[in-house]
Amino acid sequence: MKIAIEGMDGSGKTTIAKALAKRFNYRYIDRPFAFLFEEMGFNVEQIKAIEWKLWETEDEALISLLYSMGLLYGTRCIDDENIIYDRHYVSNYYWYGNEETTPLQQEIINLGGVPDLTILLHASIDVRISRIKSRDFKDPDLSNVAMYDYGYNKMISFLETNNFPFVVLETDSKTPDEVITEAISVILNKKEYKLKK
Repeated sequence: MKIAIEGMDGSGKTTIAKALAKRFNYRYIDRPFAFLFEEMGFNVEQIKAIEWKLWETEDEALISLLYSMGLLYGTRCIDDENIIYDRHYVSNYYWYGNEETTPLQQEIINLGGVPDLTILLHASIDVRISRIKSRDFKDPDLSNVAMYDYGYNKMISFLETNNFPFVVLETDSKTPDEVITEAISVILNKKEYKLKK
């Protein structure tokens, strides 16, 4: 089973994804782009240098292509494992999806397949900013204008357009443990549904 955990920065993706991977004993993959280069033997500093060079191009088609390579690798080259993805197609589309890159991203979905389930964690802008500040008030994400973007309309439109099985979990007034419990319930129901099919 392949499960993608998605949402805007500060929505709780990493906390929830790690907890779910541990609970179900699934492989945890954070940022498929980084995962691809890790598998190729690059260290963290080298991967960051590659990403910076990539961002410096300001070419969204090129950036989308390289991130898509990681997505494709994570879906086609390790297809025999159960995986929890911390960010996947939805994040790539949110950041780099536009008129030029959408055909490319569609082809990656055609080649890599749709996750069995996408869990979209929803949090308001104020809550997301508050969470990031409490984690690290110097976090560079706080200076990113996209941090103050609602973002969810674009994400949900992408999920619906591509017929992804997905659920939106509200996180504003819930503890991480409450969100994890709700996500576990969703996954168990999905697994039962798959067995019945």
